[in-house]
Amino acid sequence: MLENIILSKFLVTSRFLEDKNLNNKDILKLSIPVFMGYFPLGITFGILAKNIGLSVFIATSLSLLAYGGAAQFMILSLFSVGTGLVEIFIVSYLVNLRHLFYGMILLKDYKDIKFRIFNIATLTDETFAIFKMRKISNVNERSKFFTLLNFVSWLYWTVGTAVGCMVGGLMLFDTKGLEFSLTALFVAIAIEMFKNEKNFVILCISVFIGVLGVVFMPHNFMLVGSIALCFIFLFLLKKWL
Repeated sequence: MLENIILSKFLVTSRFLEDKNLNNKDILKLSIPVFMGYFPLGITFGILAKNIGLSVFIATSLSLLAYGGAAQFMILSLFSVGTGLVEIFIVSYLVNLRHLFYGMILLKDYKDIKFRIFNIATLTDETFAIFKMRKISNVNERSKFFTLLNFVSWLYWTVGTAVGCMVGGLMLFDTKGLEFSLTALFVAIAIEMFKNEKNFVILCISVFIGVLGVVFMPHNFMLVGSIALCFIFLFLLKKWL
């Protein structure tokens, strides 16, 4: 994503900040690359949400409470084809499962900081990258840094969504084909995982179960049913994989 490229370059040039405490102005400067990614993407999300029939309140609340980035675009894709709430919850959880590992890596950094629950809930890929670039030993300074950066990043995304919803009400946007974005997301994830570990057995099992799901399972149960079957097969065959 664009914000990741900007962020990586910005972090290299911001290393001079590591040897001194950060004031609010310094923290806001560090949030600039996050703003350049989150605000326009939030606008895009708001426009798409408005054009599939979501109200400004629902779309903005989704950004406030879910704050899932790519997962929110996926949720729109699922909404557009009438997917049930249980399936949406399960798929969203799986897509955001990487945050479990982020949390484990930041366990020591989050120890004793203020507003810990808020900082856990608002941690993202980009803020995680910024946090790992800085070593702040003072817990009060670390609390201020984590909380302010997470808050303004959350604000960028939410305000962008609200602006997008208002703009979307004035624009006509063809959302035909939006439902395919979920398929594209999973294909991209599968390709990247296969590049890292070329296991043809797992690939063949996954494709076979996917075909079974499309052919034999009810439409509203296909995704969750296929995922459940994959887990069962992988658990039973783990000794041979």
